[in-house]
Amino acid sequence: MRKIFPAHGVIGIIVLVVSWTLHFEKIEPFYRWFYCFAWWSYIFTLDALIFYMKGNSLILNRRKEFLLMIPWSIFIWLIFEATNLVLGNWYYINVPHPLFERWLGYAIAYGTVLPALFETTEFLDSAGFFKDSKTRKISLSSRGLLFMVIFGIFSLASSLLLPHYCFSLIWVGFIFLLEPLNYLFGGRSLLRDLEKGKPGKIYLLLMAGLICGFLWELWNFWALAKWVYTVPFFERMKGFEMPFLGFLGFPPFAIESYVMYNFVSLFRFQRGWEQSSRGASEEKTRPLMIALTTIIMLSFFVLVFGEIDRKTVDSYEPRLTDAYWIPPYYLAELPRIGVADLEDLLSKTREKREREELALRLLIPKEELLGWIDRAELAQLKGIGIENLRLLEGAGIHSVSSLADEDLETLEEKMRLSSPSDRIPQKAKLRIWIREARRKVSGES
Repeated sequence: MRKIFPAHGVIGIIVLVVSWTLHFEKIEPFYRWFYCFAWWSYIFTLDALIFYMKGNSLILNRRKEFLLMIPWSIFIWLIFEATNLVLGNWYYINVPHPLFERWLGYAIAYGTVLPALFETTEFLDSAGFFKDSKTRKISLSSRGLLFMVIFGIFSLASSLLLPHYCFSLIWVGFIFLLEPLNYLFGGRSLLRDLEKGKPGKIYLLLMAGLICGFLWELWNFWALAKWVYTVPFFERMKGFEMPFLGFLGFPPFAIESYVMYNFVSLFRFQRGWEQSSRGASEEKTRPLMIALTTIIMLSFFVLVFGEIDRKTVDSYEPRLTDAYWIPPYYLAELPRIGVADLEDLLSKTREKREREELALRLLIPKEELLGWIDRAELAQLKGIGIENLRLLEGAGIHSVSSLADEDLETLEEKMRLSSPSDRIPQKAKLRIWIREARRKVSGES
């Protein structure tokens, strides 16, 4: 049989190359939406490779499961977003202002999580990784399963009640809580694999988690709208935005995602995304159950999206119209002379000659223009944004260099005295801002 590389894989490769290239040229929509373009092109390309290798793939042969996986991917990831409202381990910067665009971006990005992990797992399996892996068979007791459930509950509870010390347990809690239930109720179970001495799926998931974790951090690092970590104890040594030790969380997260999705499958008559699950019961889910599930999911999406906007989003993409330090007359004048946004203002005033020419065209003192530039640079630094710039200015910080000169404890005290109590940034954020300011100043000197 002649092997065929499907068209959606070709499209995926083209979109990945184009989006990567045009992103660095800051051409829309690839500049703002780079992360989403990168992940969906990766998923389509990988799916095509899987079909080429074994003649069966999720998108081409199990399309209904693929489409159903997307909303469940959003739902499952939002569980972790909800826990982050307590943990405070990451925050978002430079997100779009329009609500519809922002929420659409959340949905498109979060919808990639399960497809990315499971397509990567299936690709590794198709390539023959861990095919003949064997371990000693284990025997499971009801006491052991109960202990796992109790440990799962402990992990989830402690991560929320003692987030500063137990935050990492959130990435294993659902494994211990739900996997025994999958096993007991006859679902797809990794414990049953271990019972048979077949750890291959576990190894595949661990490897897929590491691969996807690397790509998550790589593509996030270069994105305009992105997340930044404030993980306790591990803030200094980073690979991209992730503390190096944090990469160890991606492999168990892959297993956790698999376990959670298998738990969902218990309520779908064992139907799932894997090729081996196609022989599951063909019994139809009742329309009332579908309607109720849809309502619950959409309500959960709206609730958590709103809380993300309120608590996890730290800054919106700075716009020229938001530059409160520039008089209104000049805000209207700048676009007429080719300065469309704050990035333009910075890129077109790097040289002394450029600054002098712009000040002359606007008929303003060069010192006033330098003040505009200082604030624009500060707003753009590590996604500080307009609202945080206001807070920093209230504490007497008006430029990147003045931020770089600050001591963390002193800055925190200044912010406490000058800012509303509910707007004081986390100490971890202040540390990131100071570090980035010093890095920028030392790079320019």
